[in-house]
Amino acid sequence: MRILQIIAFITIALYFAFAVMLYILQSRLIFFPGKLPRDFKFQLGDIGEEHFIKTSDGETINALFYRGTRDDVILYFHGNAGDLSGWQFVAEDFTATGYNILLVDYRGYGKSSGSIGENGFYADAEAAYGYLLREKGFNPQDIVIYGRSIGTGVAVDLASKFPNKGLVLESPYTSLGALADDKVPFFFPSLYLRYKFNNEKKINHVKSPVIFVHGTLDTLIPSSHSEYLYGKFEGKKKLILVSQGAHNDLNSFEDYHHFLRQVLPQFF
Repeated sequence: MRILQIIAFITIALYFAFAVMLYILQSRLIFFPGKLPRDFKFQLGDIGEEHFIKTSDGETINALFYRGTRDDVILYFHGNAGDLSGWQFVAEDFTATGYNILLVDYRGYGKSSGSIGENGFYADAEAAYGYLLREKGFNPQDIVIYGRSIGTGVAVDLASKFPNKGLVLESPYTSLGALADDKVPFFFPSLYLRYKFNNEKKINHVKSPVIFVHGTLDTLIPSSHSEYLYGKFEGKKKLILVSQGAHNDLNSFEDYHHFLRQVLPQFF
């Protein structure tokens, strides 16, 4: 009996130690920001521009703008890892179909100042939206908000607060808490997770049409998250499941490029 009590004590102690580790290290487990020196030179070509945008709370975020031939502009919020030195190349998929595009590095990423934080990311998004209106002369009905992976939480929050032409969610989650509970179900991380990014709660505050895009073989964020959000959203919507697509390779599939060439310009 004494041995069983010792085993039980050790098991409980290890459980709580792991839970404490998850709490302390959660930022490092979720966000993997790249850092860039201020003098880093982007490959901008003839249509690209680098900008720095002030936020309402005094931070400065780095942004890249690429000119297209359409009236519309994509406001793009990238995933949880890297920085604009890598993410800048997604612009090619959009400019090839005529779209203008603005990509931003969140605070704490790349050349952007500040520290990572959910409300801070929302402030970054609002600053980028305002920049398109004030500095680039776009109207709200010209702006397509696009979020990928962690960026879907940023995109949904922005689209729920400000008018826009449409919202695209690539590989979204219902909420970061629900996703965390899926990954480590016996430790209930949603109870102590500092980052909510609750797309399920906010999705029906979005008044514009929404397109959900997801790979059927995505193991990081299963496509069931898109399917759930699609079912919950009450507005005009479309669900695109890319067969055999994983989390980081959707742009290698023809289904994705058909979405960019045909669905995106016609649906909104």
